[in-house]
Amino acid sequence: MNTRVLRTEVRRSIAPWATLAILVVAFGFLYSFSGPWTKPPLAWDEHWTHAAEWSRFLLVFLWPIAIGAGAIQGMRDSRSGTAELMDTMPRPAWHRAAKLAGALGGLLVLGYLLIFAVGAVQAALNGGFFTFGWLPIVVVGALGMLAGAWIGLGIGRLLPHPLTAPAVAVATFVAVILFQLGGSAGSVVRGVVPYNVSLLSPAIGVVRDPFATTAGRMDLGQVVWLAGLAATGFLLLAARSKRAKGLAVVPALAAAAIALPLLPGSIAEAEVADPAATEMVCDGPVCVPRMLEAELPRLAGPGKEALRLLGTLPDAPVKVAALDRRLGYDEVPPRAADTVYVDLVDWSIRSVLNSDDMTRTLVAGSGTPTCYSLQGVNESFLDELTARSISSSWFLGEWKVTGASWLSDDTKNEVVRKWETFRALPPDVQRERIIAQRRAGLTCQGSQLGILLGGAR
Repeated sequence: MNTRVLRTEVRRSIAPWATLAILVVAFGFLYSFSGPWTKPPLAWDEHWTHAAEWSRFLLVFLWPIAIGAGAIQGMRDSRSGTAELMDTMPRPAWHRAAKLAGALGGLLVLGYLLIFAVGAVQAALNGGFFTFGWLPIVVVGALGMLAGAWIGLGIGRLLPHPLTAPAVAVATFVAVILFQLGGSAGSVVRGVVPYNVSLLSPAIGVVRDPFATTAGRMDLGQVVWLAGLAATGFLLLAARSKRAKGLAVVPALAAAAIALPLLPGSIAEAEVADPAATEMVCDGPVCVPRMLEAELPRLAGPGKEALRLLGTLPDAPVKVAALDRRLGYDEVPPRAADTVYVDLVDWSIRSVLNSDDMTRTLVAGSGTPTCYSLQGVNESFLDELTARSISSSWFLGEWKVTGASWLSDDTKNEVVRKWETFRALPPDVQRERIIAQRRAGLTCQGSQLGILLGGAR
């Protein structure tokens, strides 16, 4: 197919308008609405992998547009009344089908790649983390756009009715949403759609873990399925006889039969840690994942100071390490006696800019993380937060509530009263109770506030 013929087909088709539509929808969504795609460390323009993942997420909206546009274009001969005439032409039907499919599919793929490129360029200009982990994510997304356009063309050719395009677009959107919800952790409809079946949609869910990428078996299974779907769409577009139209569905059915056993059966199997992103880089005893290497200068000084302060305790920690995965909403942070763990994905920690405040955060709980998940916030959590504030103030010699700017004035006054109770104790008793609190923080056994106050709360 020469370039001149393809340019002519582009001008005669809906391809430019369909491409404009996906660009308007994509950039309108990314720049008009606030969400995790606009906030570090998951922002779509912060790292190359995130640009690829959020572009795939947008297929929730873009895939129905591609299929609907294909259906509209597939009805062209029928709308113009030339379908029977074209069927009698001696030129092979696949020649005309290739021109149309190349024009629409090619331009939609270019539009999709442009969406990714805008995010990737911004990531590169801002020094974002680069890994080739973005490549399979983008390849599957581009193949998804091509398959959507071609299956839409085939459906439009097969069912040339004015309601076909809106019907398939809406049906696709509903199916993708259902697949998204069915494959999401905590969704009320989870289990309605088997997880591997939900992966037949090229769209991926909301990006939650900055260190995760798609598993190889997921990428391979989706490539097989989308290639089969694209082949079926093309064959439907080129078919002239009923027999040819019947055989056209074979590639999609065969691809589904091959892909479903390949596709992961759970989120844990579909999302894997990116080894390049989670490789640790260190400044002495302070380490962060390579993806968050830009955070190392901010953490190194306070981390070393925290280790110096905690070093006065028996069995003191010897290193500070940032977590290399996103904690679940109901997950208690991990802990170890020799390590002070810090969750740099947690916005309450990422928002700590002052070095002294970062040191205070690291020594809170005598160097142990909280024993509560976000789901476990209750009165006991407030007691622990008070205990963490008391311990961090003991190490730094200056009273300040740690990570509790949201508390009411009355509650803060009550916390201060408990600090005064602890500070009135003899220094050796204070030290003994700080050591006991650290043991409780490492095992999550007992009330840390009760330990510090000797049972008086």
